[in-house]
Amino acid sequence: MTLITELRPIDLSLAETKPALIAVSPTVSIQTALNMMLTHKITSLPVFSHNSTEVVSIVNLFDILLYLVGEIDGHFIEKEKLKLQDPVERVLGLDSERESYRMHKMDRKDKLLETLRAFASGKHRSLVVNYSNQTKNPWLLSQTDIIRHIVNHPDSVSGLLDLDKPIQDLDLISKQKLVTVPDTESALQVYRLMAEKNLSGVPVINDDGNYEGDLSVEDLPSANLENIGQLTLPCKDYIKITTNHIIPATATPDTTLKQIIDTMMKEDTHRVWILQSANAKKVIGVVTMSDIMGLLCANSPPSLF
Repeated sequence: MTLITELRPIDLSLAETKPALIAVSPTVSIQTALNMMLTHKITSLPVFSHNSTEVVSIVNLFDILLYLVGEIDGHFIEKEKLKLQDPVERVLGLDSERESYRMHKMDRKDKLLETLRAFASGKHRSLVVNYSNQTKNPWLLSQTDIIRHIVNHPDSVSGLLDLDKPIQDLDLISKQKLVTVPDTESALQVYRLMAEKNLSGVPVINDDGNYEGDLSVEDLPSANLENIGQLTLPCKDYIKITTNHIIPATATPDTTLKQIIDTMMKEDTHRVWILQSANAKKVIGVVTMSDIMGLLCANSPPSLF
């Protein structure tokens, strides 16, 4: 079995199953971009350059919502007052560190190692192109695709990941400075905090410091903005309405890495919150897909070229 760091996109047999790439011009309105996201049930939208059909950026629903509500105080959000006719490229100027600023690209025959490094640094998708035949349709490789491959082919991480190791032995949790939010804070303020600290999810805790649920990019209101007023609700009410996870994705320090990965696939989530124990609901850390990508690359020295 070939190690996952040595595999190439064409080895994953994903191109045939991936939907055709949907992308927009940077000058289309935010409303048009949202309509496309809603129609195709997607949360990220690649953006072409101004003078060609080359994809250069990617914008997600989180970026758009933060742009739209940037100057709103959060007491009441009127959809009619949002800047929906602004060109979508305006959103791209929010923060050069965010995923929305530059699209990571790779050739379909490139080894995955460099892309795994990009995923470890927080990128969630890479555009797979065929540089030798530009007429071939590009497609998006995601962190979830990598996790799914590990589940289906555990031998591909042999020597890179010890799937049977408890996460408390992986030195992930001890290094973290966990950001938590009180359940009385408004969802909008929490999303702003997430943007400020470049987080894709935060745990929500009650007065006793116990885990109540989480707010994440994946649980944002749908792209039709009909429910945007819900952002003014306290977190404890907001998460009851919007969360996709019937059972929140949590684990304990003695949970194995394999169990964490299985939970990510089963619960369709990018992160699993680590609680102190089965009985103590204090959040002590989180394991994200990006963390797992970092473990995959840990023993591979960066290329000089």
